[in-house]
Amino acid sequence: MSWYRLYFCLIVAASASQAAAIRQSAVSQTADEQTCKAGPPATVFQPSDHQAFFWFVAEQTRATDRLTVEWLDPQGKAALSIPYPELPSAPRLCFLTQMPIAGFDAASMPGRWKVRVSVNQAVIIEREFNIAADPNAGRLHVSKVSHLPLGNDTMELTLDGGGFDGETSVYVAQYTESGGWKYLSSAHPAGIRNDRIVMPHKQLPPGEYMVMVRDSTGALAQPARLLIATQTGYKLPFAAGKPWQLSQGPYGGFSHFNRTSQAFDIAPYTDRCVVAMSGGIVHTFDLGMRQNLQTRTFGNYITIQHDNGEFSHYAHLQSGTFRVKTGQRVEQGQALAIAGTSGYSFGTHVHVQVTKAFPIYSPSIPFQFEDMKGRPVRGSIVSANTSPQCDCSKSAPSLAGQQPSSKQWTAKVAPAQWWTDLVEVKRGVATLDVKLSWKAPEADLDLHLMSPSGKHYGWYGITNGYSGSGVNPESFHVPAPETGIWRVSVQASKGVGEIEFSVDAVYLLSPNLTSTPSRISSLGLTTSFSSPRNP
Repeated sequence: MSWYRLYFCLIVAASASQAAAIRQSAVSQTADEQTCKAGPPATVFQPSDHQAFFWFVAEQTRATDRLTVEWLDPQGKAALSIPYPELPSAPRLCFLTQMPIAGFDAASMPGRWKVRVSVNQAVIIEREFNIAADPNAGRLHVSKVSHLPLGNDTMELTLDGGGFDGETSVYVAQYTESGGWKYLSSAHPAGIRNDRIVMPHKQLPPGEYMVMVRDSTGALAQPARLLIATQTGYKLPFAAGKPWQLSQGPYGGFSHFNRTSQAFDIAPYTDRCVVAMSGGIVHTFDLGMRQNLQTRTFGNYITIQHDNGEFSHYAHLQSGTFRVKTGQRVEQGQALAIAGTSGYSFGTHVHVQVTKAFPIYSPSIPFQFEDMKGRPVRGSIVSANTSPQCDCSKSAPSLAGQQPSSKQWTAKVAPAQWWTDLVEVKRGVATLDVKLSWKAPEADLDLHLMSPSGKHYGWYGITNGYSGSGVNPESFHVPAPETGIWRVSVQASKGVGEIEFSVDAVYLLSPNLTSTPSRISSLGLTTSFSSPRNP
């Protein structure tokens, strides 16, 4: 071997030795996304298990490294491939990926599976696990579930499959992170065929459901997925005629699981302007964030409240590029901000999802793009979302010209729901005081404030000047509040039925202006939000 060739081989070997290394890893049935921790290790999964997680810690990653996670079926084919295109140079990075099982092809592919990690096309770690065989496979099964709205809060469910008998029971369930499968209904349909069941059912709200059947012998078939998508007319979040790349769809192994399972990640080729998927009232959260791979956050984001009670969210935006302001009404296709890579993000893209509650961390619901056929997993897509205001080169409008009226709020909120309103604090305000009170002694409400820059005042946020939770009234005293639009929210954590409450917001102007307390101005946005206690 020549000295030149030997020298070249040594250089390549040295380069490979410096690539990322994995010291810790585990396959598990459960995981905590926020802390990036896996549950107890698992080696066997049942076809009814919701998903399999793979957790690992990579050390000494470099910006030039290209990392890929692959889930390999028993035949050695990649059932799911998850690329990480832009790694930072870091001493330690935690990764959490998943592969869905129940209701997916993996549930019907028993045997030995592998999950492996490659860095720069070299496999550096591999873990094995098994998916158990379905004992009823080939005899009792549901191959497809469809639904048809009938009106009067009723829909028709159709189950296609095999092995049904006259005593077959049908169960509809939902998966919860804390409690596993939650059964919503059960029924014994009439007129069952061996290969089809048609039955009426109460209309279900948009969401992901599982349908299971049990025959007269007690055998239970594998769960079959039932997706009920919202009928709102959403369009792709970028201007018409400009192709973008769909990099991760619903159930994506990189990050679209649990609460974000119905989300889409879309990356620009050139133009990075993000536009509204549907019209509504804007809420901006430009938190000044850059890429942060140590915690799983959405970075800088925008939420749009739609007139039908749904909320669309646009995450990982570039700080300082917002073209809209909180309280502003936008139309479909209107420019919002520039796509970035803020928060937990590998590569420039926009993460979009739809929820029934205001917080971006609320469970996502299935939705479809009017201008995209089907639900592709990856590939180039082109939008038909048009608007005269789709140009991100224009600066954000000012809301200073609005002259809202003053008022004290009185409203109602049910347990696990939110109420919110927007208020404007003008220049010269010395203090801001907000007080929440209610009459029902068995109820417990929480007061939350969000400043114009996105600072959260509440029992799990900033607590300076806070009366504390569990008291009535509950209040905040904020000295020298930020100028701009504030959000006032109330959440009911305990109670029965709708709980009536009142909120009083008062500010005190600086002494050189006036010493008379004044009612704060309201922008007149009042609504209820369904949400868990921790948004």
